[in-house]
Amino acid sequence: MSRETSARLLMNPKEAFRSFGSVLREHGVRALIRAIGDRLYIRWFEWRLGIRSEAVINLKELGIDNTSCRPYVPTDYHSFQTILDGLEIRSNEDVFLDFGSGMGRAVIMAAKYPFRKIYGIEIARQLNEIARQNVRRALPRLKCRDIELITANAREFVIPDEATVIYFFNPFSGEVLADVLQNIRASLRRQPRALRLICKIPERSAFEEEIVKHTWLIKEREIIFDTNSRYLFLTAHDTEG
Repeated sequence: MSRETSARLLMNPKEAFRSFGSVLREHGVRALIRAIGDRLYIRWFEWRLGIRSEAVINLKELGIDNTSCRPYVPTDYHSFQTILDGLEIRSNEDVFLDFGSGMGRAVIMAAKYPFRKIYGIEIARQLNEIARQNVRRALPRLKCRDIELITANAREFVIPDEATVIYFFNPFSGEVLADVLQNIRASLRRQPRALRLICKIPERSAFEEEIVKHTWLIKEREIIFDTNSRYLFLTAHDTEG
């Protein structure tokens, strides 16, 4: 990937200032102060790891025209770190898989915890190239260093039978999600095991509407940070046909 393409994918200062202006107009001074604080925290965190993952990208710009796929938006540092801190991780046993891994932020954050292995699945080759660069830079600071980033269509990806924690940040819906869930179920039939799904979704989501159709997925709990940041925790119980 050229440097020009990489630069275009990363959020620039003008975009940030436009975003701040929109926050001020729509939500007021307090929200603006919080947004600036969040921005500084992101910059500090990424500076420590030597990575860049902050951007909002419509996948059509990358040549992917699929109405079931959502734009690339990175996982929020604050909320996801809280989720990981509270997750009971079996050290060097659990395997983490991120669908729609983008530039690798969630993968890298998960790798700061003692997972045995981490997978990132991303349909956009350009984003996965950036993710690989980010992982290489962050690797010396990570606990889990067995990280595999795969460029693939999620609905065609065969779920590794070792995966025990699967993360979704509202990456797709419709037929793509339905096929991915069936692939997860097929993996459970091949290798029965404890499997948890963590789903970050907004207040109303077609993703959740599809999830509830699958009775083999049991909702265990929900954590709400705000109307646009909810985490559903599900466990897979049914391995029968």
